[in-house]
Amino acid sequence: MSKQIIAVDLDDVLASSAAGFVAYSNKIWGTNLTIEEYDEHWGEMWALDHEETKKRAHQIYESKMQGNFKKLDGAYDVLNELAKNYSLVITTSRHRLVKDTTLEWLEKHYPGIFDEVHLAGIWDRGLHTDEAAKLTKAELCVKIGASLLIDDHPKHCIASAKAGVEALLFGDYRWNRHVKLTKGMTRVRGWTEVEEYFSGKGR
Repeated sequence: MSKQIIAVDLDDVLASSAAGFVAYSNKIWGTNLTIEEYDEHWGEMWALDHEETKKRAHQIYESKMQGNFKKLDGAYDVLNELAKNYSLVITTSRHRLVKDTTLEWLEKHYPGIFDEVHLAGIWDRGLHTDEAAKLTKAELCVKIGASLLIDDHPKHCIASAKAGVEALLFGDYRWNRHVKLTKGMTRVRGWTEVEEYFSGKGR
């Protein structure tokens, strides 16, 4: 019997990405950002126009700074236990320009944990023609047959739950702290609560 598939987001679920990003921005560009001010829409966060944002984004991708992100406490031990009964896969919205950096980081911090790595391609649209680059994360979860998604962004959890994929809304971040949960969603504030969720389910 094949294992159920759990899809796991990377940024701010496995890696301390927002903190790493603002630290890089503050060092390189002299910004004074905090994690509470982080926004995935970088131009709005920096208050820059499209062209200037593109220049900074290119510099970020060239720097491979994502390879220096710290992993979140407790994640490895919980996932190592879950991997005994589930097939764990990565579903990330990261740009494909940092795919190699991402794979190297995962191998360093989560060796042997994940069976597959899927890039949803949200930020790659217009650059690639393959089907994977056109899928939302919820659509990707359905396509790969995932039964559950662990993600910090409400939009992905809401869409996945609506599509019939159970969703754990992860973390206590500005962008998800006050979100109203919909049917099929459960809030988990850290990896200890993820562990408790599965223990409570008898899984």
